[in-house]
Parts: sequence; C-alpha cells; structure tokens
Amino acid sequence: MELMDKNIENNRICKCISCNSTDFNYYNENLTLKLPIYICKNCQLHVTGTSQKELDEKIKNFYDEDFWKSDQDKILESDFSDSYSLGRIRLWKSQIKYCKEILNTSKTILEIGSGHGEAIFNFDKIGYIVSGIEPDKKNVIAINKKLKNSECIVEKAETFSFEKKFDIIWINHVFEHLSEPIIFLKKIKNFLNESGFIFIEVPSVEKINDWRKFTSAPHTYNYSKQSLMNISKKVDYKIVKCNYFRSPTIFEGGINKLFNKFLKKDFFDFYPKILTSSENGENIRIILSKNSV
Repeated sequence: MELMDKNIENNRICKCISCNSTDFNYYNENLTLKLPIYICKNCQLHVTGTSQKELDEKIKNFYDEDFWKSDQDKILESDFSDSYSLGRIRLWKSQIKYCKEILNTSKTILEIGSGHGEAIFNFDKIGYIVSGIEPDKKNVIAINKKLKNSECIVEKAETFSFEKKFDIIWINHVFEHLSEPIIFLKKIKNFLNESGFIFIEVPSVEKINDWRKFTSAPHTYNYSKQSLMNISKKVDYKIVKCNYFRSPTIFEGGINKLFNKFLKKDFFDFYPKILTSSENGENIRIILSKNSV
C-alpha cells in the first residue's frame, strides 16, 4: 500500500488498533470531514483518515463550530416532547432495560456527551446523581435548568477531569467520534469505582446495505462487534455482555402494544429496541467492568 510510505507513527492505517492487522481496503469518502475511510479486512473496523494529525485538525475545526445547529434550539427550550427528543428517550428506555443489573447497584453516573440532555434529565428524575459533560455551552445552560440533583459542565471527552469516581460511565453514541479510543478508555478507568461499569453504544458496521450512514457522520472510527470487544480487551476491561440491537418493525410494535395493554409489560425484553443478529443490527451495546481478571 503506497500510504505506508508516510510517517509510520502518524499513519492511522499502518496497524489496526483493534487486531493489529496491516491489511486495509479503501471504503469511501467521509463527506463531512472530507477524509477517506478505510476498512480493516480482518476485524471490519472502519478508520477515517490516513494521518492522525490531519484528522485531529479536521475534528477540532468541526467541533469548534456550532455542532448543534440553530434550528435545534427549540429542543433545548422544550420539555423533550418534540419528535427528536422522544426518539432519544425511547432509546434511553431500551438502554436502561439492558443495563438493569448494573443500574440496580449504582447511584452515581458520569455521562460523556449529554447532547440536549434527554438521558441526564431522565436519570436525574428517577433518583440518580449524574455528572454530565458536554462541549456545547448553550446546551449545558439549558440542561442545568432542568436538573434537580445532577449537573452538566462544559467540557470535552478528551480533556475532562474529576476528583471523584463513579459507579457507571455512560457513553451513548459518542465513542465513534473519538480519534484515540484506546487512550480514552485508559483515561476513564481513573474515574470508575472498582466495582463500577462502563456502558457504550455505537453504530454497527455489520448491518447489510447500511453504508450510507458511515459516509456522512463525523465519525473517526466505526465498529464491528469484534473490533469493539478487541479494543476493550486491550485496555484490560472485562466484557460483561455485548449485543446487537435494531428498531422494531410495525408488526413487532403492534404485538408489543397489545401485550402491554393487557399484561402491562413489554413483549420484547428491551423494547423499544429489539435484540438481533449481526446482519440486522443497527447498533452495538457493550457493558464493561474495570478488571479483566
């Protein structure tokens, strides 16, 4: 590969950070970051950009601008009753079912990337004490007005720091935006209690005919289940569980609605998302604990 002749230390496709393979194929262009995307032929990890330095400059310029567009200001001022927020809350409801066991033994949560605040607000409402970090100051101000016992601060995932530790670190569709995920996973160990857990959800690259979403989003990596597990193991985390999820079909939604109406519970364990296979999985969820032993 001609790209291997460039600075080896700065070359993102010199060696796969997941499986150490040097065998990459060109995939497509990231239309947002204006950088090529490559796929590791061994573990299917998608890597954006050839140069780490160039990628970091692109990412910095992208997030220095207003990541959340002005037409979403109404979401910040709302009570999360708009369609976008309702979708995010539906996702959160499925996630907390998946994390039921670890949430039952937890009190404090660090949320990395609070966005408009749907998750931190709902965690706060049911009694958890959450520290959220979010780089958009406008979002943080609006979020804090809605919280009772929790707090969101203006900070980036790569630079935040706390003197305290947490029972759970919650990372929902943020991990794929990080340019150095292994360094990040090492860092957040410092903020996790010895008996604590990390929850991560990312898009899956394994779903058939789902390539378009990986060419428009500002993702630095996109993950297969194997690559996400490999990276976690490299930092000596124990994988508690890791699964694929998708949205329900109209038929499945109807079944669940009827079941819920008469029996007052969901038919599907993680509704409104459905546990599924690699071929149909839209997203991957993983729960990690601090010690691999």
